[in-house]
Amino acid sequence: PAVDGSACDFGDPPVYADLAAHELVGGNAWAGEMVINLYPDEVDADAILASMERARDMLGRALTLDAGQDGDVLHVRVINETGHKLPSGYPEGRRMWIHVECRDADGVLLREFGAYDWNRANLTTGDTKVYEAKLGIDQTVADLTGLPVGESFHFALNNVIYKDSRIPPRGFDNAAFTLVQAAPVAKGYSDEQYWDDTAFLLPEGTTQAVARVYYQSASKEYIAFLRDANTTNDKGQVLYDQWRQTGKSPPVEMA
Repeated sequence: PAVDGSACDFGDPPVYADLAAHELVGGNAWAGEMVINLYPDEVDADAILASMERARDMLGRALTLDAGQDGDVLHVRVINETGHKLPSGYPEGRRMWIHVECRDADGVLLREFGAYDWNRANLTTGDTKVYEAKLGIDQTVADLTGLPVGESFHFALNNVIYKDSRIPPRGFDNAAFTLVQAAPVAKGYSDEQYWDDTAFLLPEGTTQAVARVYYQSASKEYIAFLRDANTTNDKGQVLYDQWRQTGKSPPVEMA
């Protein structure tokens, strides 16, 4: 977005009203809490909290959400407003999903798609769209390491992309993305497609449906992996304890 600011200048730079902000804050609006807890005397807590707020703001600008009804079907479109895949970054358990609540005239919940259990940090994935990348290892690496073939959080060993359903950016081209090993996997997108559509069947009696998109920095499965795989010291358990104390990487409502 356009902001007030000065360009690089060794003298007395003029102030412009249309400089493009270049705040690479990412989407992590949670991990800073753990840093504050663990290093209270070594960090500027206010600065970290401000950074987390900027991350939430960026997440809110990362997509446009549209919804429309056709008979008993709710159509939800998620439009990528970024210059990269949505969500972006290395897939350390990060994910984005569609959540839909269907209620009757009395406000009674009839059906919930993409339900998230905030206490147990469990996401119901079978009835909604989850945008994420999942890596893993093939038979060659399995033979060398003794690990099972399939999805894995052993990032230094992973050599296979088993899933990449993230929404491409504007200008997406399948051939170009394939050339740099960045093509979608287990999910198809057409050239120039920077959105994704999902249809939800509305239960009988529905008078209101609310669609949301959530983003989560780290899944419970990833945090538990880091805890269990670390046999060198107690840092994995420290992380797990902090994860529990700070809301278990609470999902952020994007739209």
